[in-house]
Amino acid sequence: METNREIREIIYYDCGEITAISFYINGFLSNQPRFNYKFIIKRDKPDFLKQAPRNGEWGKFVLRLGFFEFKQGDDSFFFCIDRSDHSSNYRNEGYIIPVLEEVKYYFKTNYNANAIDNDILIKKFKDKIIPIGPSFPLHIDNMIKFMPRIIPGSNNNWTFKESKERLNLMFRNPRLNYLRRLRNTESDLNVFFVMPYYPMHKILNEFRFEVMKALQATVKTKVIVGFAPTQKLPDNHQYFVQPAVYEMRDYFRHLARSKVAIYVRGPHDGISSKLGQLLAMGKPIIGQTISNNKELYYQNPFFKEQFAYDDPEEIAGNVNELLKNPEKAALYAKANANTFDTKFSPEITVSNFIERLFT
Repeated sequence: METNREIREIIYYDCGEITAISFYINGFLSNQPRFNYKFIIKRDKPDFLKQAPRNGEWGKFVLRLGFFEFKQGDDSFFFCIDRSDHSSNYRNEGYIIPVLEEVKYYFKTNYNANAIDNDILIKKFKDKIIPIGPSFPLHIDNMIKFMPRIIPGSNNNWTFKESKERLNLMFRNPRLNYLRRLRNTESDLNVFFVMPYYPMHKILNEFRFEVMKALQATVKTKVIVGFAPTQKLPDNHQYFVQPAVYEMRDYFRHLARSKVAIYVRGPHDGISSKLGQLLAMGKPIIGQTISNNKELYYQNPFFKEQFAYDDPEEIAGNVNELLKNPEKAALYAKANANTFDTKFSPEITVSNFIERLFT
């Protein structure tokens, strides 16, 4: 029989944006029976965040990370999950030094060994930085656990605006079993490539725009491409505005109907959440090379063939070739679904965290 001293606890500090780490929250919740620990939600900041001087830009971005604490008896330590870019400049396109100083493990989606070695400030923490696989926003089944954080009021320092945002995001995010069911959708579109437009990322937008033009010119039929902007686009991009606003479920249904999916990197060449979504849906993919965490990705079946093109014309041409070879597309689709289920699902991703925490 376990004593109280032996009970393991993993504490999530609910003090920031939850949507970005909802994938991992699902993993921690689903792994409780297997690993026999308590998952506790604490509506507070870790002590070191309360005490740390929040000088400079890092203080504006620190709550985009997921903060956790592991406890067993008298032993405890902090760890965090960071989905941001691999670089380290003041806009939080990388690591937050004060956090690296405090945590035992810094789990990083956009892990890049070369970037770490080339940054003298980051390099000394390299043993703390652990590469992890893709993630994307997911619905959290145990909604009641997060409800007190949704209710606004002066006592919990939570405004109505923040409450509305959390409710909106948490109820719009898909369930994982929904994405898996979409694997059985009949494919009646050749390509569906509708992407967000980021006003601050002109190079990213321009690359996506060139991919859209190349797809429309090369594939030609049964192609839906365009931006889904939240504001007016530049005049030269207006032609590619989609007339319909795709709600989240509509977006995934359209994506599931496409015979070949397109992958492009996120801002600053980071891992886009689309990568995990496309794998979970079991789509055959053609797209850009993966810049970060290459060792983790390119060991998987057919990743070298699918994520190999950095030129818009090449992407469109290889999409067209794969459309002519449905047997190969089916092979890619099956392999991608299996890779997600056996390596990149929330439960498996977080089980790897837990095994490290428990050693």
